[in-house]
Amino acid sequence: PKMQQNVISPASIASIIGELLVILYNPNLAWDKYSHKFAEAEVETVAILSKLIGYNPIKSSGVSTFGGTGTVLYAMKVGLEKAIPNAMKYGIRHEEQLVIFASNCSHYCHDNVAGWLGLGTDSIVKIPTNIHNEMNIQVLREKAREALSEEKKIVGIICTMGTTDAFGVDNLEAVVSLRDELVKEFQLNYKPHIHADAVIGWIWSVFNKYPWEENPHTFNRRTIHSLATTEQRMCNLGLADSVGIDFHKTGFTPCVSSFVLFKEQEDLKLLTRKKEDIDYLFDSGEYHPGLFTLETSRSGAPVLAALANLKLFGKKGFQRIIGHLVEMTELLRDHLGGHPCTTVLNDHNFGTVTLFRVYPQERVDHDRIMELEFTNPGYREQLQRHNQYNRAIYEYLDKEAMEGKGVSISWTSCYRHTAYGNGEQEEKVPALKSYILSPFTNQECIEELVNKVLEARNHIT
Repeated sequence: PKMQQNVISPASIASIIGELLVILYNPNLAWDKYSHKFAEAEVETVAILSKLIGYNPIKSSGVSTFGGTGTVLYAMKVGLEKAIPNAMKYGIRHEEQLVIFASNCSHYCHDNVAGWLGLGTDSIVKIPTNIHNEMNIQVLREKAREALSEEKKIVGIICTMGTTDAFGVDNLEAVVSLRDELVKEFQLNYKPHIHADAVIGWIWSVFNKYPWEENPHTFNRRTIHSLATTEQRMCNLGLADSVGIDFHKTGFTPCVSSFVLFKEQEDLKLLTRKKEDIDYLFDSGEYHPGLFTLETSRSGAPVLAALANLKLFGKKGFQRIIGHLVEMTELLRDHLGGHPCTTVLNDHNFGTVTLFRVYPQERVDHDRIMELEFTNPGYREQLQRHNQYNRAIYEYLDKEAMEGKGVSISWTSCYRHTAYGNGEQEEKVPALKSYILSPFTNQECIEELVNKVLEARNHIT
């Protein structure tokens, strides 16, 4: 509970046992002949997750892969094959102009993916976000229409369903509607691939159809509001062409346990190699993911760890855990909001992460100071001083935590950019970050963190 850093969750005993079983038997999930029942476990896990997020498990498909970056890589590779048929075989011609859209709050792995696919990082078009840290749909519409008017092809649109910093959630329903509108308007012979990067937010799908009025878990009203607001967006995951899921983030397994799901099995067939090209494999059995996966050696550890937790907790167990984490997050925000020298930055987002800033003044007008820091170019020097001040607060807290005298939190060097500047350091608004993911976090832990923040403030001031 004293480790409140970037999306780091404790692993359940069941998931650890799952991984140990894999180590004992050493299966390779590239082929069911090499993995037997372990391969069946992957199919079962993908089916459970498909049903959870709103896919038809009979029509959908998916595989475990190497982290959130792997999920995006698979999705964009499929999007590339849709935009440029047979790119897997013939490659990408130099004259092809290809773009991927993502929010400016999206994970930097999207740049890695574009580079590794040969599209180039310049192919990523970053869409600005609003105060809720979600993509501006109108700007996305304008940028997409501009790209298509220039005869560029859209490989994919990545919707971030829970940003790493602030837990911003894109409006997936609006993006899908826009994509369909563009296909019709420009008479495209392909559908740009929409990927839901839900590696953090997927677990909120356990609240789909939760009886909010009955509230069987007896969450308090503020927690109910937070959970229901997030679920209103997560219930649309089934609209995406593919979804990325990380169990080692919000599913409580060891690193790495990730899955990429596709709404239609046919999408994965776009990546499939021919059996006859691989003489010594796949001569028997029924499950041959090695024909379409990037990896030719695939561990069963991510699968058994995930399946263990799905069976251990079930929907109700995950509801209880996530609800508790959100409740503790709201408690922290209440405490920080109760002090005139601290400001919560992402109060519009309802995950388990809290971004906040501390000020040397005894009392600040929260709304006013945020407006000045984000929009007023005449406040640049003051912003820079406040940035340095908050960095000093973080370094004090980090030093104390490493000595066992506090709670270990994170630092983000750029929560958002200001509305002014030319790319220099002072354009950035950094923040202190608490990421609560331990089920053992309680009120005492929250109070300890707040007290350490105030102690750091007194020390620095």
